[in-house]
Amino acid sequence: MSSRLSAGTQHAMNIDLITNFSLVLVATVCTLLLIRNTPDISREYRASWLNVSFGMFCALVGLTLNLSRDFPGLSFLYVLGPTELNLVLKTLCYLLAMVLVFNGVRQWYPLILSAQRDGQYKARLYRKLVEEANSVFLRWEVNGKILSINRFGEKLFGYTKEELAGKSVLGTITKEKDQKTADVAKLVAGIRCNPDAYRHLENEYIARDGHRIWIAWRNAYIDAGQDGKPELLSIGVDMTERKRVENALYALASSIGYAQGKKDMLRNTMRHLAQAYASKYAFYAVYADEKKESMRILALWDGETFLSDMVYSLAGTPCQDVLDEKLEIIEQGLGELYPEDNLLRKLGVESYFGTCLKDSNGNVIGVIAVMDVQPMRLLEWSQTILHVFAVRISGELERRNNEENIYRLAHYDVLTGLPNRLLFHDRLEQVIAHAARNNQYVALLFLDLDRFKHVNDSIGHAGGDVLLSEVASRLKSCVRESDTVARTGGDEFIVLLSDFGTEKQMLQATSELSERLVETIARPFYIDSMEFYVSVSIGITVYPQDGNNIDYLVRNADIAMYQAKDKGRNRYEFYHARMNEIAEKRSRMESELRTAVFRNQLKLHFQPVIDVPGGEVMWFEALLRWQHPRLGLVMPDEFMGLAEETGLIVPIGEWVIEQVCRQLQDWQQQGVAINALALNLSMRQLERVGLLAALDKTAADHDVDPSQIILELTESMLMQDPERTVSLLKVLSERGYKLAMDDFGTGYSSFGQLSYVDVDSLKIDRSFVMQLEKEGSSACIVPAIIGMAREMDIRVIAEGVETSAQVEFLLQQGCNHMQGFYFGFPMDARECEQYIQTSKHAWQNGGTAL
Repeated sequence: MSSRLSAGTQHAMNIDLITNFSLVLVATVCTLLLIRNTPDISREYRASWLNVSFGMFCALVGLTLNLSRDFPGLSFLYVLGPTELNLVLKTLCYLLAMVLVFNGVRQWYPLILSAQRDGQYKARLYRKLVEEANSVFLRWEVNGKILSINRFGEKLFGYTKEELAGKSVLGTITKEKDQKTADVAKLVAGIRCNPDAYRHLENEYIARDGHRIWIAWRNAYIDAGQDGKPELLSIGVDMTERKRVENALYALASSIGYAQGKKDMLRNTMRHLAQAYASKYAFYAVYADEKKESMRILALWDGETFLSDMVYSLAGTPCQDVLDEKLEIIEQGLGELYPEDNLLRKLGVESYFGTCLKDSNGNVIGVIAVMDVQPMRLLEWSQTILHVFAVRISGELERRNNEENIYRLAHYDVLTGLPNRLLFHDRLEQVIAHAARNNQYVALLFLDLDRFKHVNDSIGHAGGDVLLSEVASRLKSCVRESDTVARTGGDEFIVLLSDFGTEKQMLQATSELSERLVETIARPFYIDSMEFYVSVSIGITVYPQDGNNIDYLVRNADIAMYQAKDKGRNRYEFYHARMNEIAEKRSRMESELRTAVFRNQLKLHFQPVIDVPGGEVMWFEALLRWQHPRLGLVMPDEFMGLAEETGLIVPIGEWVIEQVCRQLQDWQQQGVAINALALNLSMRQLERVGLLAALDKTAADHDVDPSQIILELTESMLMQDPERTVSLLKVLSERGYKLAMDDFGTGYSSFGQLSYVDVDSLKIDRSFVMQLEKEGSSACIVPAIIGMAREMDIRVIAEGVETSAQVEFLLQQGCNHMQGFYFGFPMDARECEQYIQTSKHAWQNGGTAL
């Protein structure tokens, strides 16, 4: 039995040994852990930590002393020996450990409670900030499932947090793109491994109601989330407004900088401007009248289409107040403020934002505005955008207007608005190329107005410009839209006809159009309450028969036009090859005529004017001749028209005046009884300001009295600018020069008009004299002219007398002064001297000079 007691005792001792050893080990570990975390202890917890650490150390000492009792090998730990004192020491360690641990916990507990309260406060504050923030706070799991979203996110996306919870973040919000292409695992791994690359992401999303929103995300990976599991936090800022404005501004800049034309630029600008402000309407308008009482809308975007060229009155409209700088923004209630604005009422506009458009000089030229059917809320920075773009648009429009003006000045006639020579040549080149590819025909009509100079001389160049503008309008009214009417200079126009499949079709259409043009231009023009008539001569060339390039076609049309003029004007002529010879002859004659004066090729012949009853020579008429080195003696009918057209008549006329005065001086010095000479004046000479001074100087230089010079004028000259002409003729008459009206009866003058001019002589045109021997009106007209002239005390001279019968008739009617081949051919100065010295001429002996 003692052996069984000994075994039980031994077993109990073993249990106590194991227990004590385990307690010592635990106390040792706890003490080491407390000592190891020393750097992590904050200052407010350090006193508590020291108490707990020393308490654990005391507990370790007591447990070690208690362990030595069971291990004889640890008897060296008996500080006071194996007595009751050792038990007392062990007990004191336990008591001290309990006191120190308790004191440490007592100090630690309030701090823990304070930290708990701070944590709870911070958690509430965080939740408040998250819920009230103007940003999206989205928590989601690593598998892409949404955990929660704040109120701003609910409002922005249109979903409640309960509807979003548990759904995929990529499949619920971004349906159209990310659901098909995004990989959640890759996205999460990217955020975790390289968070900087995912800190700022801007993406477009689809809200529940279908509208698109832009959000800038800042993403973070949280290793231990609310439930200790890893999760992701995405904080998003709504960038929709800024993104829409950025896109609109970019589109605006693109539309301004790269639009093809001004109209396209305005339309694109208005559309993008409406998008930038999320408004339904945007428009651009300028003043429509000089009084600035109305506006013309050049471009209005109504959300779907464009409207333009609308004119409306400014009175009672917000545009008027914007232009007067009284207001810019009306956020709501626009219709109540402007009840008289019918346009706003028709469009249902509720809000308005506009600003002035100014040119580079600061002058207000119009207004640009956005309008909406809903109230409008505009931030200050968004208001600035409209001002910036108003300046940009004004500058761009001014630049484009300047470019258009430069182009128009370079390619269009300023007076008529028709294409000029440069643009016409470009179109003709294109038409010829098109006709060559399609085997078609092209017709070119060269038009020149007849008697246009008469209009300029009558009412001045301003009146001539009015007539040219009216001519341009009439020409455009006669042609098709596909045809081109151009003004190439002065009173010259060109009409280009194309797209003719056959020559017959072309010839028929061209002839019909030419006849219509001649008839249209022949109708009277009314300028300054006066009626004027002009006609047109037309030359026509055809591609490809008359030329294969622009120069040949235009030159040949010009040649054909001159042929129409030579054939009586007011008609049209088709070009044919023989005309080249005529044109070359004309060009060569013009060149040779320019040098004829300097080469002494011009000469004067003289024809006597006879007082038939007395048999005396009254005077000689000086007649111009051209002694051409190749053609011989050229009559004035062959070159005087050319001289008039080219202006060579002026130096030739001066030469004639000089030669007449010199010849009179020579005859006076020789004692030849020729006391007067007649010379013809042209309209060009009458138009010259220095004509009177030139006559006086030349006569004085040669000691010739003005009464010895007879100036012959035609009826048409009296009709062109009659006020100035009559005034000049009166001055010439007062100076002593004699005036004779040549070719009377062929023009438009009357005896009433002659009463205003001191005319000494009236010369009946040869066309009437030649018809005297035939039954007709001339036998009645000539006696009437003679009788009226006698009543007005004007000498009458019959021109072109060639037969004795004509002489007898004229003498019977009381016309005693005659001129013609019957009395003598034109002769040079020496022959004149012989003629004047002859006592009796052939016509006095019953014969004739013929």
